[in-house]
Order: sequence, then C-alpha cells, then structure tokens
Amino acid sequence: MLEFNPLSVSLPQALASALRRLAHLAHTSSWDQWAVQRLTPTQRRILDVVASRRESLTLSALARELGVTPATASDSVGALESKGLVQKRRSDVDGRALALMLTSEGQSSVTALAALPDPLQNAFGALTAAEQEIFYRSAIKMIRGLQETGALPVSRMCVRCRHFEPFRTPGSAYPHYCELASSPLADRHLRLECPEQEAGDEEEQNLLWEKFSSPPTAES
Repeated sequence: MLEFNPLSVSLPQALASALRRLAHLAHTSSWDQWAVQRLTPTQRRILDVVASRRESLTLSALARELGVTPATASDSVGALESKGLVQKRRSDVDGRALALMLTSEGQSSVTALAALPDPLQNAFGALTAAEQEIFYRSAIKMIRGLQETGALPVSRMCVRCRHFEPFRTPGSAYPHYCELASSPLADRHLRLECPEQEAGDEEEQNLLWEKFSSPPTAES
C-alpha cells in the first residue's frame, strides 16, 4: 500500500496553494472588470470604503483602513478626484481636516461595480450552504489572526464589536446576538465591515474573541 503522508506537502501548505489559485482567479477577473471603469485595485477599494462609511473619512484614516502609506492613499484619491468619482470637503468632526465623499458619479460607479459578475463568488456554488458557513467562519478567524499580527489592517468586524454577543443561544440556527440591532445572528450574518461597529477595548475584544472561537459543547 502506498503511503501518501511522506509524499504529500503539509496541510497548511496545501491549503495555501488552493487559496492562491482562488486568489489568482479573483485578481485576474477583478483587473478585467476594473479596467473598464479605469480603476486600479486600490482605487476600487477606496470607493468601497468611502461608500460604506456614514461619517466623514479623512485621508489619514483611509490610509490606516487600507493598510497603505498616506502617500499611496493620497495618490489614489487624487486619481479618483480627477475622474470625478470622489471629492474632498471639510471634516464634520475636525474643520482643519479634509474628509472624502463620493460624487454622484462615484456612487453610480460603486453600484455598477457591485452588479458585475464575480467568478470567485460563483465558485462557492460547489459548496453546500453548511460548507459555505463553515468556510466563512474559518475565514473570519484567519482574517482576525492576520490583523493581530499586523499583516492586515484592523477592520470593523462583528467579532470586535461591543454590541456582539457570541453564542447567546448555543445550538440554535442563530446562536449569536447583536444588541444594537436587537437581532439574533448566524455565522453567515457576521460582517467584516459594519458602519455601526463600536470596538471595545483590548480586554473586551480578547474576551469576546475567546468566547467566539471556543463554541460551547453540547454538554456545557
């Protein structure tokens, strides 16, 4: 009998290879779609971030959100301004700072981009609904781990929010709860970016994460 263990790469290495293939699909398809809109990936991300914010967003806050240098953010914003997609105004919070907002053309561009077919999204059709939810929960754990190491910028995730209560009703179809919305949540409802998110302090976030990442067993 052939023994595959010494012949195979480690599981983390195999997973990384599989995800790189999916990332390649996402990257190439995105470039093709964004080229029609004359956008780079950073410019597209800026439009998404500005569109998702209800409060004014300064250039420095945008750079932190994207995990890029202020110079890179400034160059991309300048390009979007020249295309008529964003504009600057005085911040509602700090009159000395400039805030970004979408123009009507920018909002139309965000809507048009969101309507484009997404090959990566279609790829998840190969998974059952239960498998998709498990995959999404795993992705949330990976993203938060990368944020903790500084590899990704911290985002407004449910699992960092003081309004989020993991496993209020363990074992149910909607085990979690959002205090702000007064609504139960399933894993599939958790957001990576929420405009209403209010992050707790470091200790609160750590306790929240410990509870979320260690689901109660049937006996507990």
